[in-house]
Amino acid sequence: MIEPFANNHQSMQIGELVIENQEDKIIIYGDIDLTLDASGYEQAQKLHELTGRIVDAFQVNSLYSNNDSKSKENDDQLGKDIDNPFL
Repeated sequence: MIEPFANNHQSMQIGELVIENQEDKIIIYGDIDLTLDASGYEQAQKLHELTGRIVDAFQVNSLYSNNDSKSKENDDQLGKDIDNPFL
């Protein structure tokens, strides 16, 4: 289980859902099928634990309200307009 917002090198997977940890954000992509069986229950428990840890990190860290701490260098959206190379 990852420690949310603690570092830039942890990741985990629940089903086909990938969770990447960064110091200023958590990236979640993919999909998950929570089937009504033991496997689905186990995956739902992991997902519940992870989201609980993420919410706890927000509650103990007041930085989430300060947008200045976000790393623009690592952001995919730099806020710049660029020429379309396909035109």
